Amino acid sequence: AECADRIVKAYDDYDYPAIFQIANAFITTDLSAFYVDVTKDRMYTFGARSLARRSGQTAMLTVVDGLARLLAPILSVTMDELWRALPGERVPSVHMALFPMGEELAPCRDTDLLARWEPLRRTRDAVNATLEPLRTAKTISTSLSAAVTLEADAAALTHLRPFVDFLPTLFGASQVSLVAAPGDTTDGLVDIGAGSIAVRAAHADGIKCERCWRFVPAVSHESGTEGLCPRCVEALAPAGAH
Repeated sequence: AECADRIVKAYDDYDYPAIFQIANAFITTDLSAFYVDVTKDRMYTFGARSLARRSGQTAMLTVVDGLARLLAPILSVTMDELWRALPGERVPSVHMALFPMGEELAPCRDTDLLARWEPLRRTRDAVNATLEPLRTAKTISTSLSAAVTLEADAAALTHLRPFVDFLPTLFGASQVSLVAAPGDTTDGLVDIGAGSIAVRAAHADGIKCERCWRFVPAVSHESGTEGLCPRCVEALAPAGAH
């Protein structure tokens, strides 16, 4: 919604370089480096009818639909081809559609959500900065090879605790522990805007699932699902089998 507002204003101001800059920053930073990266696990490995996967698909469709309309005057042919490939009922050409504005964007506006997510994004940045040297040193091959421990002060602990089950997805790690930082901890503290954390990481324990690549305590030894974690076994089960 914020991106759309800024792009529409740039059109009104005939500020065409700003349109490219706003769209490029949104696509590369907010989408590619963040949202798409965080959700790729559910997109590729969750069951086709999974609520989490369908939710992600819905969000992506909303974003692509809006971007196609916003960029149509600049990427005329490409956006029209994209528009015709999108699912659902819509006008025949993107050039017959209106920019996303006003009431259409109302459900996308949530300043409280943005405020909650800013410390989470900062935490993810701190974790990525910790994992990168481990990848370079070949201690881990990808973030899914990692076990992450967050040592959080009281404020950070309060903010992060409600999201503890989501943190492995947020970081793309197999295992995440959230613990209270020792009272005298000062080494490696990072301000996340809601307290401070120190990030520790090592190679994850367990067995690597052959399908989702997470390290888990155990995998299936049954014929047809051998080497798969319980989540992947459930994802591949026929509809109605569980």
